Amino acid sequence: MGGGTRVLSSVNERRPLYADFGWNSTSQLYAEPIEVPRSPVTGRALILAVEDFQNRLSARSLQQNPFWLAMVEQPRLVPEQVFYGMCIENYHLLYRESYFDAPALSFAFSQTLRLKFNMFYCEEIGHDRLLLKALNAIGLTEEALFTSVPLRETMALCNALSYWARHDPILFFTTLGPLEGRDVEVDSYVRAAREKNLADAFVSPIEAHANINKNSAHGLLTRELFESIDVVSSADCARVLQQTALFVALYDQFYAAIWQHYSHQRNLLRPLADI
Repeated sequence: MGGGTRVLSSVNERRPLYADFGWNSTSQLYAEPIEVPRSPVTGRALILAVEDFQNRLSARSLQQNPFWLAMVEQPRLVPEQVFYGMCIENYHLLYRESYFDAPALSFAFSQTLRLKFNMFYCEEIGHDRLLLKALNAIGLTEEALFTSVPLRETMALCNALSYWARHDPILFFTTLGPLEGRDVEVDSYVRAAREKNLADAFVSPIEAHANINKNSAHGLLTRELFESIDVVSSADCARVLQQTALFVALYDQFYAAIWQHYSHQRNLLRPLADI
């Protein structure tokens, strides 16, 4: 077959991820056409195609998500519990970061990529402690967090990343850009928290974490990793691009769940003993 691209599948061939009431962008994400190369490409070419696809999907989902619309447009009207809930769920995710980073440390197909990702992993260790410091400031202890249950959407994202890191590391590496804030100059959540006049003892550790990611250029890590991949087959490109919609849907639902749960709940934690 010659060069060029082909449409991978249609929306009718893919089942919705969630059937919950409320915000649900999944059907729109799966309706977005996917173009895959007909011949092998470089890692750089693949990540640029993935980023373009992620941006198109983000416009249909994350940029319209009720959580981010509220944070960007009306931060002073956002309930305090939502700000705290965002930190809680991110803490749960970062506390489990070794679940999905560690399996990819031994990536066997590029020594350069492996070294870069190992350096990133060393820099990431302990970031959950910054969020813990913020949560301590509002009276939440490490023990209370340890014995509480994350939202199901948080664990869905964590489990998906863990699976991909073990069984499809190329796909996993494409998720690091959005997760680490690619193309983000100002952290909208931190800015919203400042506008809300939340306690500095809560906001400052979160801001410190955001600045570490920004100053270390973690959002650009994915591009650096893919520069180290010489060639990717058409079949691998198809698989990665197909699963990108699933990743964005999971990431979108992660934020939507924070908004839906914490804007209506007085209790910040869900103790395991109560479930």
